[in-house]
Amino acid sequence: MKLGFRQKSILSMIFVSMIVSIALSAVLYNNSVDVIEENYTDSATNSLTVCAGMFDDMMREAYYTAINAATDTELQQLVQDYDSSTDPQILERLASYRNGSIDSVYCFLPSQSLALKVTQSEQLAQPCSEEDVLWMYRLTDVQDDPLSPQYVTDETSVVKKQIFTYAKPVHNTTDGQTVGYIIVNVDERDVYFSCLQGHGNPGRGSSYIITPDGRVASGTNLKLLGTQRKEPQDNMLVTSVTAPLSQYEMTIVADRSVITGDITRTRNQIFLIALLLNLLACILILVIVTKMLRPLKNLEETMDQVSQGDLTARTEVQSEDEIGRLSKGFNDMIGQVEDLIDQLVTEKLLKKEAEIEALKYQITPHFMYNTLNSIKYAAVLQNSSEIAEQLEAFIELLQLSASDRGAFITMEQEIHMVQNYTKLQLFRYANSFTVDFDVSPDIARCYVPSLLIQPLVENAILHGIDLKKSGGRIVVRAAKEGDMLAISVEDNGRGMTEDDLKQLMSGERRSKFSGIGVRNVRERLQLYYGEKGKLAFYSGAQYGTVAVITMPASYDAEEYTI
Repeated sequence: MKLGFRQKSILSMIFVSMIVSIALSAVLYNNSVDVIEENYTDSATNSLTVCAGMFDDMMREAYYTAINAATDTELQQLVQDYDSSTDPQILERLASYRNGSIDSVYCFLPSQSLALKVTQSEQLAQPCSEEDVLWMYRLTDVQDDPLSPQYVTDETSVVKKQIFTYAKPVHNTTDGQTVGYIIVNVDERDVYFSCLQGHGNPGRGSSYIITPDGRVASGTNLKLLGTQRKEPQDNMLVTSVTAPLSQYEMTIVADRSVITGDITRTRNQIFLIALLLNLLACILILVIVTKMLRPLKNLEETMDQVSQGDLTARTEVQSEDEIGRLSKGFNDMIGQVEDLIDQLVTEKLLKKEAEIEALKYQITPHFMYNTLNSIKYAAVLQNSSEIAEQLEAFIELLQLSASDRGAFITMEQEIHMVQNYTKLQLFRYANSFTVDFDVSPDIARCYVPSLLIQPLVENAILHGIDLKKSGGRIVVRAAKEGDMLAISVEDNGRGMTEDDLKQLMSGERRSKFSGIGVRNVRERLQLYYGEKGKLAFYSGAQYGTVAVITMPASYDAEEYTI
């Protein structure tokens, strides 16, 4: 179905309105989402920064407790002189270091596979199998970062639990040998409730503490403790802060859809409002466009009347805007068309009259040709062959000069016409000069404008060679050079000055025979061939004058016809 201008205008405006509304709503929604996520990230970062500070404070307390206990001289002596009778003294000394956020303090004696433990609920000396204390042996290895706690599972506890721990060696006061290790532990649950639950969650995400090697150290989901952290999905927003002392990472992972849930509902409301506004805009556009296009409808009806032949029809001009100017212009155009038709009818009648008048005058050229032919035959009967030849050449020249000068003829015909012209001139000037022709045979069928070479030969005879002296020579050359045709007329006469050349090219010197001057030759070359058709003169007192024509070589008479 083809739509009219009115329908296209209405649909275009509605389309633009809807696109603008949708684009604006989408931009506002995306900006709002970005702002909400940015605010959430800032809030989460602030919360995690507090959490990281508290976590570092707890780990700092455990770290210094482990150092203080390992360097306690009394405890060193008790460990060095250990036997079962000293258990109460060692346990009592260890208990003095269990305070604040510290969950338990162990003294591990590797040589006896014995762990002296002080916890919130018990104080005891516990013999341990190698499997039970394997995690303790691992703690005794040299740590890469002594400030960062080790995250392990306490296998010796009544209930296995995850702990953050520092292990420091106890040295023999005599020889400096390591006789045991002080292990200070912080319970993962204490860390969770102190840091994450109270400060590490702004309310819409899951918070975790991640070890430097990427394991989950603390969080809501106990099943994830100790497991390797997974890469978050694209729909999850991750905010992280690294604790400066412990290098543990505080992380909150939140679902983007939960964070932006409120703005999503608002977006749906915006789209609904935009839809209602677009429907209202459609009604307003329909009314406005209909009113705006009423003058165009009137113009269309007037055009239909004109197309049916009623040139008296005029459209009503209702405004001064573009449509009003268009209507006025249409009325003016119809008026001009009406005047032009009247003018064409008048000119056609005058042309018919001129053609009838021209038919009458065609009798005169035919009468001249017949009369000259009669004289030629009389000369033949009187054995005057030279006069007969001159009359025959003259008749051909008259016939050509009376024909259409804009027509194209073959190069062979053009050269034949020039030869006839030179016969007459040689007869007139008693063979005081010679004319030679050097024409390549392959261009005989090339088409050139008629009377192209004759004005140049005539100029060479009248203004080039000295007719009062013998030895004058004119050479006409023509050859094909690539796709171009080159024609030259050369004389060995007296040459021309710059003023003579200007007069020649300006048309002040005209051909006496044909009435076609050199300027006319140049203008016809430009008319037919444009920049490809050129006429140039080269002249000097010592070598005469050379006229050179260059133009496209054509074997089609209609190729350059105007």
